[in-house]
Formats: sequence, C-alpha cells, structure tokens
Amino acid sequence: MSLFCLIHGSSQNAQGWKLLIPELENRGHQVLTVSLPTSEPRASATRYADAIVEALDQADYDIRDVVLVAHSASGMFLPIVAARRPIQRMVFLAALVPKPGTSIIEQFRAHPEMLNAEWIGKNPMDDDVARQFLFHDCTPAVVDWALTTRELMYAQGAMTEVCPLGIWPNVNSSYVVCAEDRTISPSWSRRTAREQLGVEPLELPGGHCPYVSRPAALADVLTRVPILTSHFA
Repeated sequence: MSLFCLIHGSSQNAQGWKLLIPELENRGHQVLTVSLPTSEPRASATRYADAIVEALDQADYDIRDVVLVAHSASGMFLPIVAARRPIQRMVFLAALVPKPGTSIIEQFRAHPEMLNAEWIGKNPMDDDVARQFLFHDCTPAVVDWALTTRELMYAQGAMTEVCPLGIWPNVNSSYVVCAEDRTISPSWSRRTAREQLGVEPLELPGGHCPYVSRPAALADVLTRVPILTSHFA
C-alpha cells in the first residue's frame, strides 16, 4: 500500500482530484491532497514545497511509502520536496520539470515548444477556454462539475525563481504524458521524460486533466507501473 499525495496544478484546486481519489482507494491505497498557497504571487517554489512538506508531516503514514503526484505547473515543486523527505517516487503528470541552475521562465524562453502556442495567454477562468483546453475530452456532466473546481495559482515568483536545488534528488521518477494535451506539449513531455528524468514516458490518451476525464485509467497507470530509478541528465 502506498500513500498518494496529490498536488494540484495552476488552474484547479484540490477538489479537482475528487474522481481519482476513490479509484486509488479501491485499489488499496491511501490518498492525501494538498492545498497550495495559490493567492501568494511572490511565493517561491520553496514556499510551495513547504506547504506540501507540512501536509506530509501532519499525515499518519510511513513516508517511505509516499508517491508524490504533481500536475502541470506543480512539477516545479516535486524535486524540492523529494530532496527534503525520503519519498518512494515522484510522478510528473503532464507537468513541468525544473532544472537546477535555471528558472521555468528561462526554460520556456529556450524551448517555447514546451507549451501549446494557442494556450499561451489564455485565461482558464473563462469557461470556453477551460472547455477547449482543459476539459475537451470530458462528458458534459463532468465538464460542468470540473468548472466549479477552478482556481488560479499566481505562481509568478516560482516561475521566475532559479531552481533552488544544487543537485537532482536521487528519487525514482515517472512521467505521464497526455497524448492530446492542449496545454503542455506532448512532444516536449516525451523528450523531457527521456532527457531530463532518464525514463521512458508513460502515455494516456486524452487531454491535460486525466484525473477528471479518465480517472480509472490514470489510477491503473499510477498503481501498476514498475518503479524505475532515474537520474537527472
């Protein structure tokens, strides 16, 4: 049994994991969700990591059994947490992957193909934008519910901050690519998994939010894949 610590991304709050939680629990695992300090625009990645570590420290479990799952922008915080606590695995779910010595903004400037050009500058609080880019592969009923979970993460400080890690933590990693992702580029995700994490990416059909559109399939991926040791390139 593992404890899956689910870390929401930049356009939804922790309620967005609602459909995935019972799928993981039905497979015999525990689940912890974390609410991030989304209203603090100057918050550093370390500040976000502090919130995750605090949630872990308050939970009753063996930390060695923790699988950290971060969606989208929250991939920035995963290795910082992993450097501070002896977790089992990091899972980057259609997520950014930081590099020691540079910022996410600098990474994007060097590799603008990181993001879908049509997504850049869009406001996910606009219902039509959310339907087109985040929830396009969901049923109408699920879309209506998912729209109620939206919350912007004002992470300017974390995005412009140079990654505070000197070295990448020696922790097992996985990367889940969403094949029809309309926000983070699937081709960038595949390449980053191989080149930066040293792992073969795991792939799901559909869009950026599989915990909303296909929670059972995502739970299968999270619980059944082999844990492979990887190293930052």
